[in-house]
Amino acid sequence: MENKLLSVEGRLELLNEVTKEGLLSLSTTEIRGNDYHVFDNAPTNLREYYQLGFMHGDWTHIVYEGERFQFKETMEKSNQLANSLINDFGIQKGDKVAFSMRNYPEWMFTYIATTSIGAIAVPLNSWWKGDELEYGLVNSEAKLFIADEERLDRVQDILPNLPRIAVRSSNPEHSQIDFDQIIKNSSIDLETEIEILPEDEASIMYTSGSTGHPKGVVLTHRGIIFAPFYWITITTMGKLAEIETGKNTEEDSENSYQTATLLSVPLFHVTGCHAIFLLSIAVGRKTVMMYKWDPEKALDLIEAEKISAFTGVPTMSSEIVEAQRKNPRNIDTLKDLLGGGSARPPEQVRKQKEYLPKTNPGIGYGMTETNALGANNTGEVYVQKPESTGYALPLLMDLKVIDDDGNDLSTNESGEVCIKSASTFKGYWKNQEATDQALTPDGWVKTGDIGYLDDQGFLYINDRKKDLVIRGGENISCIEVESMICEHPSVLEASVFGVPDDRLGEILATYICIREDSNLSEEEISSFLAEKIANFKIPTHYRFQKDKLPRIASGKIAKIDMRKEAVELLKSNGNIK
Repeated sequence: MENKLLSVEGRLELLNEVTKEGLLSLSTTEIRGNDYHVFDNAPTNLREYYQLGFMHGDWTHIVYEGERFQFKETMEKSNQLANSLINDFGIQKGDKVAFSMRNYPEWMFTYIATTSIGAIAVPLNSWWKGDELEYGLVNSEAKLFIADEERLDRVQDILPNLPRIAVRSSNPEHSQIDFDQIIKNSSIDLETEIEILPEDEASIMYTSGSTGHPKGVVLTHRGIIFAPFYWITITTMGKLAEIETGKNTEEDSENSYQTATLLSVPLFHVTGCHAIFLLSIAVGRKTVMMYKWDPEKALDLIEAEKISAFTGVPTMSSEIVEAQRKNPRNIDTLKDLLGGGSARPPEQVRKQKEYLPKTNPGIGYGMTETNALGANNTGEVYVQKPESTGYALPLLMDLKVIDDDGNDLSTNESGEVCIKSASTFKGYWKNQEATDQALTPDGWVKTGDIGYLDDQGFLYINDRKKDLVIRGGENISCIEVESMICEHPSVLEASVFGVPDDRLGEILATYICIREDSNLSEEEISSFLAEKIANFKIPTHYRFQKDKLPRIASGKIAKIDMRKEAVELLKSNGNIK
């Protein structure tokens, strides 16, 4: 019997079965002028959503190094901080609380606390340098900055009047603003219950687009909550489909220990925040946090903590497979080994099923603007269609492909991919022009990705419309990097683009036109950029020339031609395959 997830009709049949009653039942509602299917029994705001965590009160929620927090402890610490935000810092509904740190438990406490009192959580990229952090703090109009020692050092001379809270800092100057000291006298019960409506703003998450500075994506309580409920629905449908095909391999031993996930991607991205952190609250999943990514350390944790699910960028999944092949551990508990954030080569899927046959491969496609939702492909369906990034659930998510004039395209015709659901973002913070370009009046998000849909609704991504590179799951605006390069006094012009990389998917290369009297080197320009932008944005490959960069007929720089030439040159030199 064919898996029903392979067809549009089969998916609708499964959806109707799992949503006909109970927690996942559906209704329709109007959101910003458009009708959507929503989860009828979902919490109306994140404060209510977090109450699901108390259902698992004594279960382990967070493991970090030698520390362990039960679900009830997470909620209690979050409530303590929430009370301090109101009482000690005067944070009110709608105020922005910015935070930036490593993946520490305090990141989760801060997010929960902020959104529980109707304030707006602004998680900033922890890889950003001082100028980038300053932009995020100023642009978001943050009333408070919560950060670890490294991030506080980066902004020590910036915005002196902005209140700060220090997380895990050894700097004596931070003792008066220490996180634990600030919350220790606060009640573990939330003292003030502020009215929070579903369409109230909950978070501003910054994402690099194709133009200049990162844009603040405004997400609502309803849109964020929709995401974990969507994933619970798709997982439930997948289990039902396996039962019907007789391929359900779920073992009884799964019931003898708590499901667990390994957090190795940044929490400031929607994958880490939504698919791991927030989803885990609803399903009672233990979250094991890594200080720094290392596939050998990851395998040790998978074995020791009985990890059942791993979600990371495709590079990480691939490295786990290779590390396990070379140095096997007992990781029989690992059922799902998933990738997202960038393209996953089909060969990775085949290798995973060969070397780790008990694990389900998977990939997700989405954006910050869609709360990480768009398309999903997992398990046996993914093995059959490894080139596809998956399908959208009927009723809950719509996909379409359009041409340059906005006309809908037919099956198997390539164009710009568009996504529509109740998880759609509200707009870009203080940027109506960008909002109007990306979000149509009838609710479609233009992704900037080029792809097509087959006759069963499976999505295939084959290019990008935007001048954007995705390196290991991190969006990089080529225009931003070009502008930084051009600030060097020896540079006349620069063109930045992505070239293939086996490990990270894409890395940056650049052609730079320098002044006649200059002898600019890779080391010099890399050091110059390291002072201005996050390290992941610094190009790997450089070409310097004193002739102007080539142009196309319109006078624009011939970036496509340069990229093609660079790829061929790097292949011939053995730098890429």
